[in-house]
Amino acid sequence: MNHVDMPVDGVLDGAGDVRVLLGLAQVDDQAATMADGIMWARLRAMRGHLHRIFSGSGSDLLVAAVKERYGQLTPAHQARVLLSSEFCDRQMAWNHAWRRVPRGEGGGASEQVGPLRDIFDILCREHAIAGLLGGSTHEHLRRSEQWQVYSPAGDVVALKGEDGHWRLESLPTIGGCVAVDFDSPSARLHEPRSGILSQPCLPFLAAERTALLEKLERALGLIDACEPFYGQLIRTFVRRIIVRKSQSDGDAVSLHYGSEHAPRHPGSLRLLNFHRSLVSVEACMESLMHESTHNFLAAWELSQGFLAGNDDSVRVISPWSGNPIPASSFIHAVFVYYICHRLHEQRLQREQALSSAVRGFIEGRLAVCAAGFLIARPLSSLLPADAALRPGIAALLDEMQAGMRVQYAAKVWA
Repeated sequence: MNHVDMPVDGVLDGAGDVRVLLGLAQVDDQAATMADGIMWARLRAMRGHLHRIFSGSGSDLLVAAVKERYGQLTPAHQARVLLSSEFCDRQMAWNHAWRRVPRGEGGGASEQVGPLRDIFDILCREHAIAGLLGGSTHEHLRRSEQWQVYSPAGDVVALKGEDGHWRLESLPTIGGCVAVDFDSPSARLHEPRSGILSQPCLPFLAAERTALLEKLERALGLIDACEPFYGQLIRTFVRRIIVRKSQSDGDAVSLHYGSEHAPRHPGSLRLLNFHRSLVSVEACMESLMHESTHNFLAAWELSQGFLAGNDDSVRVISPWSGNPIPASSFIHAVFVYYICHRLHEQRLQREQALSSAVRGFIEGRLAVCAAGFLIARPLSSLLPADAALRPGIAALLDEMQAGMRVQYAAKVWA
């Protein structure tokens, strides 16, 4: 990407309609255009958040440094930063502090200093990466005490040799553009509230890395074959897969694996123990699709506003898990199970020569995905009256449910 032009407003305005989300799920004629529109809208929103940091801050030296470093990046590298999970996380932290303690004439509140320093570091790392791409080593690298400096997007790492010279190395990818991150500080972070990053962090063997990359590549390839737009959706909204190993493949302990998307880190997803041979390609397909659906919904919400009030005290009993979850999570879950059901269904329709084990797995997952839609009540009726819903979203949930109920009624009575 050498140049970044903002699209016409019409694309952005169209992407803001909640029915666009159903269009992406059902892959209508405008799905690809609207997916691009959502990403452009997210980019514009992130740029607006950064400009808010800039505004009225001429006396703040740290903010001035952030502004200067950002201005030194080309539009393409600015876009890479703005769309990175790291920037979104730190911008949210700054915004939280800004809302709690308004800025005064003397500069930013102390709570804002940490996020601002992190944003400055993010920009410096991207600036350094851009410099190496152009054949020069910038001051950030010359002064660095680290041997490795990762890009904010997590797709490139600068490595320092024993002679002190720096070189660039790309992380492995699947689908031609989605980086798989084994080793960065983000991948090795201990995050107590995360179901993935709270687990032990064991080093991957070379053979495990190769096997996992091959499995993920095959899973994405099968998604492409089942529903090409879903593969495009993954590549559009996910650019970084963080993988964690807490068990060795030969461990006798029960398999513990899982995936997650963190709302503060749009554009990335996390996988735990997918290197183990007991985790099938079909399980990889569903996990990639599951977390990517969260990602495209999060991208839409970052630019258009939440689908439901972000209040964890307002809970819905999930018809899939039986657990009380926030209203926003419930809305996400409806889309996730709808899309994963559609993916599995396409697999059965397109591949007639599946093994009995694979067919059994898919049929089992179809039943799980469909179960929540087949309850006797409309899905929208599960949402509390004070859930502060986005206009039109309740009707979309019921529309998806109605289609699923008709489909399964036909199967039962056929």
